[in-house]
Amino acid sequence: MKEFWNNLIESFTSKGVSETLAIVYIIVSMLLIVMAVVALVMRIIVMIKYADGNNTKTKSSKTSFEVAREALNKAGLSHIQVKRSGFFRATFFGNSYSLSQKTIYLRRGLADKDSITAVSMALQKVAIAKMCEDGNGMTKTRNVMQILNVFAPIMFVPIILLGFLIDFIVFQTVGAFSIVGIVVGLFLILTGLIATILSLPVEKKANTMAFNIIQKTGVLNEEEQQVAKKVFSAYMVAYICEFIVAIIKAVQIVLEIVINAQINKNSK
Repeated sequence: MKEFWNNLIESFTSKGVSETLAIVYIIVSMLLIVMAVVALVMRIIVMIKYADGNNTKTKSSKTSFEVAREALNKAGLSHIQVKRSGFFRATFFGNSYSLSQKTIYLRRGLADKDSITAVSMALQKVAIAKMCEDGNGMTKTRNVMQILNVFAPIMFVPIILLGFLIDFIVFQTVGAFSIVGIVVGLFLILTGLIATILSLPVEKKANTMAFNIIQKTGVLNEEEQQVAKKVFSAYMVAYICEFIVAIIKAVQIVLEIVINAQINKNSK
């Protein structure tokens, strides 16, 4: 093990990277792998609880569309629509509220369905819609930044590579386009990180509001409420894990930039 560790460090120091920086980068990368696995496990747990609740019909027999419509009307939000999400939106945004279209979108498996999960998630999106319409800055910012949060990880590497390719093809050296690509890529990662940070308090508040609606309206009985609470709790733990992954990933990216700077400096 010690030999493996030393060889790993040497693979960096042989390129001109300081030993301290190499050790920090290796530790951060290992933490990222561990937390990514934990986040994946939590996502699987969420899927299991989500599925269990979605396979259990409510005693009230009210569907997700019905309870969402009733809650929206009672909150003075009759102008907000509730629709089934299309394939693209369901794939990238899941169950969501569109601030621009004033519409709550539910996935096909939850749309107009009388299950515990369907009712719970519909009311959670009603809560987010209400926070947005009430002018909650954090919720509105998070909703707008969700687009960047979805596409930032996908676009990060291509944008940086494009900058390097333009420089090498046109100027045969690392120059302005490479720097612009790195800056834009880091901006995308940063906005994604901010969106992840904002998701924690927004989702927690929405869960609380949704559960209050459930209790006040009695749309779910006490036994069903416990199932809903488990679904909400599982989502929150998953969000926390993903938040930690996002933070560690951001640190890793910064370290990679510093490492590349050291390598380029020592190669001259």
